[in-house]
Amino acid sequence: MTEDAAPFESHADDLARLRSSVNDLGGRTALERVVQRLSELVADNKALRKQLAERGSAEEARPGLESQSSLIVNSIPGLVATLTPAGEVELVNDQVLQYCGGTLREMRQWATNGTVHPEDLAHAVDVIGQSMMSGDPYEIIERIRRFDGVYRWFQVRGLPLRGSSGGIVRWYVLLTDIDDLKRAQDALRESEHESRLIVDSIPGLVVALAPDGEVEFVNRQGLEFFGQPLEELKHWGTNGAIHPEDLPRLIEDFTRAIASGCPFEWEVRGRRFDGVYRWFQSRGFPLRDASGRIVRWYNLLVDIDERKRAEEELRRAYDSFADAQRLSKTGSFITDLVGDDHNWSEETYRIFEFQPGTKVTLQRIRAIIHPDDQPSFESMIARAMSGGDVTFLFRIVTARAAVKHVRGIAHVIEQIEGRPMFVGALQDVTESMEAEEALNKARSELAHVARVTTVSALTASIAHEINQPLSGIITNAGTCLRMLAADSPDIDGARETARRTIRDGNRASDVITRLRALFSKKEFALESLDLNDATREVIALSLSDLQRQRVVLQSEFADDLPKVTGDRVQLQQVILNLVRNASDAMMDVDDRPRQLLVRTERENGDRVRVTVRDSGIGVDRQSMDKLFDAFYTTKSGGMGIGLSVSRSIVERHQGRLWAEPNDGPGATFSFSIPLEPIPRSHGQWPTD
Repeated sequence: MTEDAAPFESHADDLARLRSSVNDLGGRTALERVVQRLSELVADNKALRKQLAERGSAEEARPGLESQSSLIVNSIPGLVATLTPAGEVELVNDQVLQYCGGTLREMRQWATNGTVHPEDLAHAVDVIGQSMMSGDPYEIIERIRRFDGVYRWFQVRGLPLRGSSGGIVRWYVLLTDIDDLKRAQDALRESEHESRLIVDSIPGLVVALAPDGEVEFVNRQGLEFFGQPLEELKHWGTNGAIHPEDLPRLIEDFTRAIASGCPFEWEVRGRRFDGVYRWFQSRGFPLRDASGRIVRWYNLLVDIDERKRAEEELRRAYDSFADAQRLSKTGSFITDLVGDDHNWSEETYRIFEFQPGTKVTLQRIRAIIHPDDQPSFESMIARAMSGGDVTFLFRIVTARAAVKHVRGIAHVIEQIEGRPMFVGALQDVTESMEAEEALNKARSELAHVARVTTVSALTASIAHEINQPLSGIITNAGTCLRMLAADSPDIDGARETARRTIRDGNRASDVITRLRALFSKKEFALESLDLNDATREVIALSLSDLQRQRVVLQSEFADDLPKVTGDRVQLQQVILNLVRNASDAMMDVDDRPRQLLVRTERENGDRVRVTVRDSGIGVDRQSMDKLFDAFYTTKSGGMGIGLSVSRSIVERHQGRLWAEPNDGPGATFSFSIPLEPIPRSHGQWPTD
């Protein structure tokens, strides 16, 4: 019997060579099973040879040998085929026929009948052809059609079996179904692809590190930012990727984190591909396996450069704001009165002389409010509790017994469950209040000087006003004496004469009283007064002087004029100054009557107006704005303080003083004041 006589004829040396070939291929389990089955086949072949020798005819033994070989191949757990040295299908086991749903004849036409997927066929034919020529084992991954037309992935391995002469006797082919594995691998690749897409879409730089901290992976954004390949980024500690000022601290903290296994977070500057350093927030988290061992570190770097710049700008702005508050002595606050929660700026703490950062409560604030201002403070708090905006002005007494004036405003920014939240500002106005008091004192002195100056100009008129009642007193006293000295005393006549004497004495007393009031240096004092009466008193004081200057006085007093609240003496000073100015303006008028009109009237319901109109030389419109400036005068001997003082007095009453040219000759000066000035704060009247 020859070497090629039977399909599975071989001997121990062939089997040993086959085992060696399997070992060369890596000793795969399936092929080992094939070898095992071939070992059994060798033993069976020996038995068949013995039978053949006994029978004396090889032809008679062949069918049994082939049948036995077929049984052995079919018992192999897998798809197995044998090929001739030329690569033609020689035999396939039943598993191949069952899977493909064809016959052996059809299997021998595998290259043309669609058994192999068309996309894989050319590659399979090429690989098998090369192996047939080279005699080297081959391995193909291809799709093979199942009986139902479905293609499944197989790993096809071909192993040559050589005879004793070294020639290839046949090829053994093992087909392993790897479709599930292939699909799992494809799914894994797809998952890895999706994971990479996800990592690349993260708005930050992602770095994966080994348990010892060595860089293993950098996402696309990281590679693009640094402009370096992965191999260079593995040396981030020496390649300039980190700002030199941050590197020592970063290495120290990084080494400590890797050693401890604790997550880390810090801010660091990384160098961009163009050499520009940008700030990043770096966060690192360890990934642990089921046993708690770190298998990988993940590091996320988020670009915070814009935030850092904004923080720096905000810090500079805050410093500037704090400086501005300190220089202007203005503090800010956010307050929840119901919750008694107060957020103060540093300057607010400084104004109240509280330790910065300490707890602020309403009770603590109340404790330093000046006793006289407690009612107004409580009233302000009550209004604020109702949810309204508030303004305030009160005094505080600090821990060192210093008295400070605090003025401010608070605005409701939102309502939280019915609780008003306020944002506000307050200012230490102590210096301005003290300066204002000094200014008011100076104003009072100046007003007094103006009054003295004005009254001194009325000396003749005053003397006339006093002289008339004094002359009457003397005349009446003499008459009374004569009546009493008569033989028959005229008691009734003497009594009447005495009454006239008392009347004239009261007239003289009233003149003196008005003069003393005008010359007095009383502080600003509010009282309820009738402007008609106050104006009449001024006219009475000036009447003789007006008559001497041939001024025709006309008065129009409103009958329904309500009383006002103000300083009587200062308002009379304004009226007297306006009357004197009007009289002086007509001194050189000789071609027309010197007419002077003094009028009182109600204005807009809640104000009253006093008007003084003359027919003098008038005032040009260009000079209107200058008339009320201090030391500006149109009189040759004037001081230029009368109208300036008058305007200050009127404005102190929250009023307005102005001048207008007449349609004809002369000018009209008017002032109006409210019936009752509005307090600057509760219980305090305006002082400027």
